[in-house]
Amino acid sequence: MTAPSKDTDRYFEDIDEGETYSVEAARTITEADVVNFAGLSGDFHPLHMSVERSEESDFGERIAHGNLVFSVAEALIADMNPRSFSYGYDSLRFVKPVGIGTTLSVHREVVETEEYNDSLGRVVYRYEVTDQAETTLLVCEHITLVERRDGDE
Repeated sequence: MTAPSKDTDRYFEDIDEGETYSVEAARTITEADVVNFAGLSGDFHPLHMSVERSEESDFGERIAHGNLVFSVAEALIADMNPRSFSYGYDSLRFVKPVGIGTTLSVHREVVETEEYNDSLGRVVYRYEVTDQAETTLLVCEHITLVERRDGDE
C-alpha cells in the first residue's frame, strides 16, 4: 500500500504498517554539496576534500559525508505531518560510499505502529537510500510520535 503523499496531515490511527513511499532519482550529490557540508560541519577529512588522498584510498574517489547523505535523504522522504514529530533514529548505517555525482533515490516503509500514551502513537519508518544502479547506500529507522485522534478529544 502506498502512502497518500510525502506530506500528510494524518492522525496515528490513519497510518498503516506496510505503507510505502518512494522518491525516485531525486537528488544528485554535487561537489558544492560536499564543500558546503564540510564548511558547515567542520569535517574536512581528506576522503571528502582531497582528490589525491581519496584516489589512493579503497574508494578511489572523493566521497560525500555520510551525514550529508543522511540529511539530504531525510529532507527528501520525511513525512512533514504537522501532527507528528521526530523521536529519533535507530540502526543508521552508511552501507556504501557515495561519490560526487551519485543520484539518490529514497524509499520508506512503515514497519511498526504502536500506542505510545493516551495522546500519541509511535510510528517507525524504515528508510533505504539507493543510487542510480539501485545499490543500497544508507539504511535507518526513523521513529516518530504522532497525535492520536482519541487523545485530541
